[in-house]
Amino acid sequence: MRHTMVTYTVKAGREEENAALVRAVFEELTATRPAGLRYAVFYLPDLRQFTHLYTDEGSNSGLQALASFQAFVTGANDRHEQPAAFTQPELIGDFRTFDDPLSRCGRTPWPRVGRQPSL
Repeated sequence: MRHTMVTYTVKAGREEENAALVRAVFEELTATRPAGLRYAVFYLPDLRQFTHLYTDEGSNSGLQALASFQAFVTGANDRHEQPAAFTQPELIGDFRTFDDPLSRCGRTPWPRVGRQPSL
């Protein structure tokens, strides 16, 4: 199992555009439900920073095969204030982090940028 973390900052005023492209990826994942991958995206509004966590558990094609992901990648360099940093962290441990049977797949991944999520 391989984990990839991608972190970048978007240019001011491009936050919602970037978030909408990310939401489209989640919509396609919900519709196609590909096996062998896990994907989460976090947003830090104060920093305009997005962090993508992708775990490949032996998927056939990964995110790269999704039309929505290809659309997200197109123009990414123009949206980014600084280039994306790719790392492959080693998982030390987790406790039910992403194994929730009622995962967000199929629900709105997060509220619109600028609004606080309800807990």
